[in-house]
Amino acid sequence: MEPNKVAMVIRDVDNQWEGLRSSLAMGLEMIETDMFVIGEVSMPEDRVDGYKENLEFLKDELECQHFTDSQTNVGKWGFFEYMSFDEIAKKLCEYDLVVPF
Repeated sequence: MEPNKVAMVIRDVDNQWEGLRSSLAMGLEMIETDMFVIGEVSMPEDRVDGYKENLEFLKDELECQHFTDSQTNVGKWGFFEYMSFDEIAKKLCEYDLVVPF
């Protein structure tokens, strides 16, 4: 059974780039995928532009939603929608598959 709706939950700072890339891969396979980032995004300087470009592509081209429990991410990256940790937990019940990073 193939999932119709996937949530990528990225909490581990060391896996933020991989979580984003996995979200892209699922979206390109035409699987509805949303990304949830718990805590602040910490990207090495050489990946900041790529991270922003990929967020934009996910949102604009693949219609992926980005949620975060950090107001800092909303201000810094511009593509995130703020949601409290409790709201994120409730929203995850809407997905067929939750992939933790």
